[in-house]
Amino acid sequence: MDLKKLLVVLCALVGLACGAGSSAAREQPAPAQPAPAQRPQPARDAQNSVELGETVVLKTGDTTEVASKDVSIRFARLVSDSRCAAGMVCVWEGEAVVELTLAEPGRGERTTAALASTGRGGRQSVEFAACRVDLVAVSSGGDQVTLRVSKA
Repeated sequence: MDLKKLLVVLCALVGLACGAGSSAAREQPAPAQPAPAQRPQPARDAQNSVELGETVVLKTGDTTEVASKDVSIRFARLVSDSRCAAGMVCVWEGEAVVELTLAEPGRGERTTAALASTGRGGRQSVEFAACRVDLVAVSSGGDQVTLRVSKA
């Protein structure tokens, strides 16, 4: 084999090797995930309210009221999701960014906040009207979030 053919074969092999190890991921069984230390508590009543210090699970478009405050929190939408799909092994874990709408109807105040699942691409919490809202988790489909609401 002449040098030119050998070089072409080596380049092809290097290209294949680089493509197989890229962030596009390979099919492999998903590693077992440890159980969360604190299980999210769904809202207690039909009005979907939450007390300070509790967690709440919201689906896209759902709103919860903070029971001891004049504050509502709405999960508006999933802004972006670059997380690794279930059953895949990825070079980078990725990140989900969600948009929340917080309102204080009694004062006519309203704000929108983008929260990131890892905090690398943005903040993981927002403070509004003496409340702090932390993004705890985003479902694998991105249609559900778990939030912890506490005093700011």
